Amino acid sequence: MKRIKHIVLLLFVAALPLALSAQSSNVRKETRKGNREYKSQHYDRAEVNYRRALHSDSTAYRAQYNLGNTLYRQKKYDESIQHYDRALQQPGLTEKERSNILHNRGNSYLKAGLQKENRADGMQQFQQAVNDYQEALKLAPKNDDTRYNLSYAKKMLQQAQQQRQQNGGQNQDNKDQDKNKDKKGNNGQDNQQDQQQQNQQNQQQQNQQNQQNQQDRKQQQKQQKQQQQKKQDAERLLEAVKNNEKNTMKENAKKVEVAAPRNIEKDW
Repeated sequence: MKRIKHIVLLLFVAALPLALSAQSSNVRKETRKGNREYKSQHYDRAEVNYRRALHSDSTAYRAQYNLGNTLYRQKKYDESIQHYDRALQQPGLTEKERSNILHNRGNSYLKAGLQKENRADGMQQFQQAVNDYQEALKLAPKNDDTRYNLSYAKKMLQQAQQQRQQNGGQNQDNKDQDKNKDKKGNNGQDNQQDQQQQNQQNQQQQNQQNQQNQQDRKQQQKQQKQQQQKKQDAERLLEAVKNNEKNTMKENAKKVEVAAPRNIEKDW
């Protein structure tokens, strides 16, 4: 299978800096700072500012959306998806805003799938990308950028499905061989059937118990996740600040001049 070396994804960032609503002065201040750093392509610094804005107001839609964009630029696709999710949950979004978020979340899903070693392992991400692009097109049917990305995501999904089917066929052949071996070895051993049935019943009971335990663990994990969400956001903010300080020290040491900000409209 040929690997595609050059991938064109179209990321909507023309809205940066987005118009600021009546939020707290600190949220507006940090969001504006993040927008300036983003336009200067200092994505680590922009991340710090957006996280600070969200630390003041976790419901700030524009900070959530912009943070998703800057995490995408840093190839932190799973994190960017989380913030696009939160941005979509905010009330009062226009169709254009929802379309842009879905488009960019589709980009993150697609890039996350392409990071997998095998195409088949990224099938779930490719399917999510297709879903997001389709939903974005429903809101903005004339958007050629989204239509292009949708076509590419479908191609990747098809490759993943084909590879999964090939792997599945090989696994089925191995299972059939094992079954034939079992049949040959068990001819004339009817006295073992009762023991096998008992073992199956025990296994079923064990599986049921395991399922119950898994459900209990998922419920506990869900509660713990809710409790730790605020703590994780604070830790990420601290980490982003540290990374920003390190990068600043490196820039000062090399005496690199910062390029003048430029308006980025699309990621070609």
